[in-house]
Amino acid sequence: MLAWLSRRVVKDAWIIVGTWVVIALMLLIASVTGMGGANLFERAVAGAPSIGGTESAEGEQILQTLSGDAETVTLLVTDIDISEPETQQAVADALQDAHTELRALVGEQNVIDPFVVPGMLSEPAAQMLASADLDGFIMVVTVDPNGDTVASPDDRAYAREVAQLVGRVEARLALVPDELSGVESSVRGIVSDDTLMVDAVNDQVRADLLKGELISLPLALLIMVLVFGGFLAAGMPLIGALASICGTMGVLYALSFAMDLQSFVINIVAVISLGLSIDYGLLITSRYREELARSHDAEGDGAAGRRRRRRTGRRDTLITACVTTTLTTAGRTVLFSALTVAACMLGLALVGTSILRSIAVACLASCLIAATAALTLVPAVLVLAGRRMLRPTLLQRIPLVGTLQRRMGDVTSDRGLFRWIARQVQRMAWVVLVACVVALVVLASPARNLHLLASATELLPADSDQRTYLTVLENNYSAVTQQDATVIVSATGEKVTDFINADVAAVDGVAEVLRVATAGDYTVVYLELAPQSSSRAAEDAVASIRALAAPADMWVTGQAAGQLDFRQGVFAALPWVSAFIALVTLVLLFLMTGSLLVPIKALVINLLSLAASVGVLVWVFQEGHLTGLLAFTPVGGVEAYVVVTAVAVGFGLAMDYEVFLLARIKEYWDAGADSDTAVAKGLQRSGRIVTFAALIMVIVFLGFVSGELLIVKEIGVALAIVVALDATLVRMLLVPAAMTLLGRWNWWAPESLRRIYDRYGLEAAPALRPAPTPLPSEPAAASDDAGR
Repeated sequence: MLAWLSRRVVKDAWIIVGTWVVIALMLLIASVTGMGGANLFERAVAGAPSIGGTESAEGEQILQTLSGDAETVTLLVTDIDISEPETQQAVADALQDAHTELRALVGEQNVIDPFVVPGMLSEPAAQMLASADLDGFIMVVTVDPNGDTVASPDDRAYAREVAQLVGRVEARLALVPDELSGVESSVRGIVSDDTLMVDAVNDQVRADLLKGELISLPLALLIMVLVFGGFLAAGMPLIGALASICGTMGVLYALSFAMDLQSFVINIVAVISLGLSIDYGLLITSRYREELARSHDAEGDGAAGRRRRRRTGRRDTLITACVTTTLTTAGRTVLFSALTVAACMLGLALVGTSILRSIAVACLASCLIAATAALTLVPAVLVLAGRRMLRPTLLQRIPLVGTLQRRMGDVTSDRGLFRWIARQVQRMAWVVLVACVVALVVLASPARNLHLLASATELLPADSDQRTYLTVLENNYSAVTQQDATVIVSATGEKVTDFINADVAAVDGVAEVLRVATAGDYTVVYLELAPQSSSRAAEDAVASIRALAAPADMWVTGQAAGQLDFRQGVFAALPWVSAFIALVTLVLLFLMTGSLLVPIKALVINLLSLAASVGVLVWVFQEGHLTGLLAFTPVGGVEAYVVVTAVAVGFGLAMDYEVFLLARIKEYWDAGADSDTAVAKGLQRSGRIVTFAALIMVIVFLGFVSGELLIVKEIGVALAIVVALDATLVRMLLVPAAMTLLGRWNWWAPESLRRIYDRYGLEAAPALRPAPTPLPSEPAAASDDAGR
């Protein structure tokens, strides 16, 4: 298949490049502009996602049904002293025009603040709307054109009417602080509603995405210039990356029509897409340059006379042969890597929550797009570049810099730093193995205290008006602050009341029953919990409430309830999801290597590496280390979706480097080298490119840490840790040590499996052979090639 693909790439290079340009631009334009409708960022949603079918999700659905279709817009007024009756009257007078205009928009009873209540702040009802220190107040406007009638969710005309009214109310409330400036010149105000909170998150997502790419791409280009010695070759992986990003944005836009797409998913998928596409493009470009240089040297040594008849571009037989060898070796590695990552994404999609499903589907699509770009677009551009890739670059002509660059980018030698590392590891394999395992276990130890969070408003940028609004409300308006937990009972009456007062209120961890309301046949109870709502103690309190013998069906919702349901849902799905990923991974690695022990060894080592990565993540974000460096405030845990996504994606990335290294070692083993030599040469030939690829991916991931959203910081750091540990401690030390101890057993498989491999295994095209351009005067044994 890959040989056929190489022929099509060479023949139709211009068509492939043109098709990619057209499709990428169309998808980018669609996602950014929305084609006349809402664009990708406007279609994204924000809030605390839940696992469908769980108690908290069902409870939230009941609450939404009971609350109807009304929208609430609130103005928080701060920095105004309302402690004196004279000031209160002055404020009431200044608000008369606002009251009149708002009532004309939404109705007499739908505008509430402390100054519409007779007696104003002398009445308890008004005091609820004033700050504890009497230095501010809130105005609450309810937009509900239908009154008691609940519109259908599919009634778009009504939705547009409500949205227009909400916008007009927002605009009118925004004028209130200026109208109060005559009472207090320092007065300030923040307008808030669900739409504005979503917009705040989405705007930050957009800003973080742009900032992350502006940091990551130039640094990645700089490293690739140092690796390749010039901008022409360095730009090849970036061309594939840009096309992949455009394709991924288009996929996310399409997904937003099929499912709710959380705002931060855009950045998570963009980070992963950018890292994978650069990684794959780097591998293809590096291998192609090796083949090109080796073949050109052989051609120059043996057929000087043919150089005059040499053609360029697509008709150049040297270019054709190099592309073919590249795609049948490095391309095979990319294909296996993409399939492994895709298998992990499929496993993630099976966990059972809509947000994980959206992340999995989007990451799966971005992985396939990145692999497709690496196997078609990047080789096509290389074909069009022709022999210009052989020309010395300006950087290589600078004496000292050129020497340094050649040493950094040289992967044509059988001897060097990475072979030396392999030989040292082989001399004391047991010591290295034990030391690496101990180091990984120590790094993994903080994971024992992992606390999974499911944040909602905490995702808002710390310096945004909407986050300030929530903070002030929580600190100064206890009577209207969002409750920690909500209990819904499908009954009313004395039995329910007794149950609430005698049983629910007595649960350890319940600080206060804030209020009780009835809606139809339901009783809704709002609770304040003694511990922080995101803490383990709060989850214990929720579990205790759920364990009570309620007089009717009961649901408990809130952040603690959502976290408890998420953890239970993930743990319930974990055994068979893990089995699926492990089985697919073992099958793919077996079809690639023909070995039973190598896939099992890879699985065990990668799981240990992932545990270490999660441990470091807990140490940083849950325990609060490196807060100054990473500019974040600890919230007592790690976002559940970050951990699950990082483990799934991290496992795919770990297998990615495993495939890179094994593919090269297997080439030497198949060529007749003994096990230790194959490991040493494979590490030498792939070590530099693996290291540089890992460095670029770490930079890409850390580039997004500069953003404001905590969840994006966490996923960036998590993936950077996974790649850094895997490319250094695991691939450079632990894997060579384990393969040295196994020796010839690395390639063992039972006879029955051997027959399966002989029939269905995917053998690489011969790579350790003479140069691909056959010339009569070539030497019988060419030097080893230098791909991965």
